[in-house]
Amino acid sequence: MFKEMRKTLWRTMLALVSLVWCVACTEKAPVYPDLEGYWKEERIENAATGESRECNRLFWALQLGVSEVKDLGHNGYGTYLCRYEYDEGASTLRMYDFRNRGDQVEVSDISKLDAFGIPSDDVTFDVVQLDGDRMVLRAGDTTLYFRSF
Repeated sequence: MFKEMRKTLWRTMLALVSLVWCVACTEKAPVYPDLEGYWKEERIENAATGESRECNRLFWALQLGVSEVKDLGHNGYGTYLCRYEYDEGASTLRMYDFRNRGDQVEVSDISKLDAFGIPSDDVTFDVVQLDGDRMVLRAGDTTLYFRSF
């Protein structure tokens, strides 16, 4: 009888620990998995000037409120970290507090962020298209086109 009680107690504790572990893991899952992830920036369009330029290996990573914007094409733009938040339904994406990767004390140079199509160090993009494979962001006259990878 004592062995049966121990087995039952042991199973109950194991189930409880498993349940707590699963709940803790799901809290960190992205609310909008179509938005969070890794994106390759393909093109930047400016409606005011009519300019459209292709991007040479520019990448964005969005995960758990921290974003990394990175130049892997040796364009000289650098790599930056920032915070981000999106509204309910992921119809807007706010990116702010840009810092240089490797020296987070130093605030990012806005002229280098412009090379990624980011017009300011605190910008809110309208999410024009988001389907898990493609994303289109717009802030003012600037439209950014991405594909997931």
